[in-house]
Amino acid sequence: MSAADVPLRSWLPYFLGVSAAWGCSFLFIEVALREFAPTQVAFGRVFFGAITLIVMVLVTGNRPTLTWRKVGAVAVVAAFMSAIPLVLIPAAQQHISSILASLLNATTPLWTALFVALLIPAERVSRAQLAGLVIGAGGIAILLGAWRVDDFPLWGAALMLGATACYGIGSTLSRVLLGRVQDSPMALSSIQITLSALMLAPVALAVPSPDAEAFALSSVSLWALIALGVTGTSFAYVWFWKVVKAAGATTAASVTYVVPVVATALGVLVLGETLAWYEVVGAAVVFGGVWLSQRKPKPRPEALPEIKGSAA
Repeated sequence: MSAADVPLRSWLPYFLGVSAAWGCSFLFIEVALREFAPTQVAFGRVFFGAITLIVMVLVTGNRPTLTWRKVGAVAVVAAFMSAIPLVLIPAAQQHISSILASLLNATTPLWTALFVALLIPAERVSRAQLAGLVIGAGGIAILLGAWRVDDFPLWGAALMLGATACYGIGSTLSRVLLGRVQDSPMALSSIQITLSALMLAPVALAVPSPDAEAFALSSVSLWALIALGVTGTSFAYVWFWKVVKAAGATTAASVTYVVPVVATALGVLVLGETLAWYEVVGAAVVFGGVWLSQRKPKPRPEALPEIKGSAA
C-alpha cells in the first residue's frame, strides 16, 4: 500500500509535527547556546528527552525487554545516533548559522547510503545511488561556497558533516544490530536516549557550569533546552515512526526536504540570519543527490532453470 492509498489524516499531522519539531531544533540550539556550552546543550537535550520518553513508556505500557546483549547493541547505536552528533551540532552552530546547519543536516541520507554500501555488502548499490552520492558531494561544495577561500566555514562545516556522518553510521548499525529486536520504536528510543544521557553526563559536568541565571525559570535558554528535549528528542521520534507505520518509510524519509525549510524560515524571521544564493542552489543540488541515493536498485532477475534434454 502506497501513501496515496492511506488517508492523509492518519499520517499528515504526525509528518507536520516531525517537520516542525526537527526544524525548530536548530533555533532552540541557537538560543540555548547563549547560556550553555555545546556539551551541556547536548546533555540537557537528551536528559529532558529521556524523561519524556520514560513517562510515555510507563503510561502506554510499551516497556522494553532488556538483556545485556540488547543494551550493548543499543548503546553502540546511541553513541552514533544521539550522543556524539548532538554534541557536534551545537558545536558547529558556534561557527555557522542555524540555516546552514540545517541545510548540511540534510546530507544525512547521503552518508547513510555510503555506509550501507560499505558495511552491508549484501545490499547492492545501483548506479543511480552512486550518482546521487557524487551529486550530493558537489552540492555540499556549492552549499558551503567552496570558492570563498577567505571566509570558508571550515570548522562549522567539518563539525556538522561529522555529525551527519555519525547519523549515517548509526542508522546503518541499527539495521545490523537491531534488525531482529521486537520492542516498539518508543521503547527502543527510550533506551537509546537514556543511554545517551548517561554517556554525556560526565562530559557535560567536565565543563564550567553556567551562571545561576541560566537555570532561572525566566531564562529563555533554559526553556529552549527543555523544548529541544521534549519535542525534538522525544515526541518527534514517536511521530516519525507513526508516519513510517501509516504511510511507509519513503514518505517518512521525505521529511528530510521539509526540515531545512522550517529551520531556514525561523533563522530568517526569528534570528535575523541571511540566506545566500549559493546556499539555495547548493541545497537544491544536495536534495537531488539525496533523492537519487534513496532509490533502491532493481532486484536481479532470477536465474532461469537449466533445461536438461536427452541426447539425440
